[in-house]
Amino acid sequence: MIQLPTWVQQMQTEAQSVMPSLKLPKADRTIIKNWAFEAIEVQTPSTYNNEIPSAVAHLVSTEDQNVVILCDGKIVYQNLGIAFDGVIIANLEEALTKHEAIFKPYFMNVASVDTNRLTALHMAQLNSGLFIHVPKNKVVKEALNVIYLQENGSLFNHTLIVAEPNSEFKYIENYCNTVSGNINVISETVVKENAQVDYAAMDRLTSETLVYNLRKARVEANGRLLVSLGALNDGNTVSENLVSLVGQGAHAEVKTVAIAEGSQKQNITVNIEHLAPFTEGHIVNHGISKDDAQLTFNGIGKIHKGMNGSNAQQESRAMILSETARADANPILLIDEYDVKAGHAAGVGKIDEEQLYYLMSRGLTRRAAEVLIIYGFLMPFIDEIRNESIKAEFEKVIARKINA
Repeated sequence: MIQLPTWVQQMQTEAQSVMPSLKLPKADRTIIKNWAFEAIEVQTPSTYNNEIPSAVAHLVSTEDQNVVILCDGKIVYQNLGIAFDGVIIANLEEALTKHEAIFKPYFMNVASVDTNRLTALHMAQLNSGLFIHVPKNKVVKEALNVIYLQENGSLFNHTLIVAEPNSEFKYIENYCNTVSGNINVISETVVKENAQVDYAAMDRLTSETLVYNLRKARVEANGRLLVSLGALNDGNTVSENLVSLVGQGAHAEVKTVAIAEGSQKQNITVNIEHLAPFTEGHIVNHGISKDDAQLTFNGIGKIHKGMNGSNAQQESRAMILSETARADANPILLIDEYDVKAGHAAGVGKIDEEQLYYLMSRGLTRRAAEVLIIYGFLMPFIDEIRNESIKAEFEKVIARKINA
């Protein structure tokens, strides 16, 4: 059990008190009021000791460097190369004891306890976390691969990444589990002046797992945040991905691929808010909905008054693979300034019959032709992934879901 300092315990008490008065997050076109987000199973500490749990052995081996594995809130395996010298990588308990002076000013500062009922629940039940601090002028060319494994109980994990001025950092996260306990995770990323963070995430949690995921970032002057998200869970999911561009010249790109199957419901929101002049935000969402599933993309670009020279662009496209599947792409542009650029594209449809006919006339079966078209629809996203190992894993999971 993590021993939390008094100031964190006070935050938890306040979160518990305001929770009943707060609303659930807004999930357009998805009814979530009856989802059991507050069903909590007690977590017991992991017993692994510097070993790779068998459940994730297919993702990494002992030969792989720059790997951190957390299981049920504890770092159970770590293998870091010299590229990370000077970078703080600490679990929640270490962050609150050894690095409290650096950690405290940023914790729940980008996100907020009272944003909604689930952020308050997260704070009240916090039982896992990772703190990453990249010092000023530190350029890390190699990617850090972090695996969050849930093997018992409910997981309330908090990741905090701070990239100081002129630093560069690449981060890859994988969420996976072997049990059915709910998962409520918040990730906060702070990109300081002239810093760059590449953030890749793959969520692939079981069909019995109910997921709330809030990723929130703040990008300062001339900072860059490049995000690639794989929403590949098998269970019901609400995912909010929010970026605030607070400094002149700040830049953010958020690219998401999602596959909904079975009776699953996935609601994914990407919101880039322009709070400084000459900022740039790009949103790209591509998804597949099959069987009886429901997939919803909400893309929001907001340029505030006075933020001249800014550019908000977004594209959301979804493909429906069955008569009973549903997909929605909701593009929203909120523009309060004249001297800006803004644009959106959105589309939902079935597989093109002319494409099918062309491929089948070349000797492919209908199923093989469908799979080829689906890959063509998703591959522009996959090609953008810079890390070859994570790209291969994306392709593997997508192939399993498409061919299921």
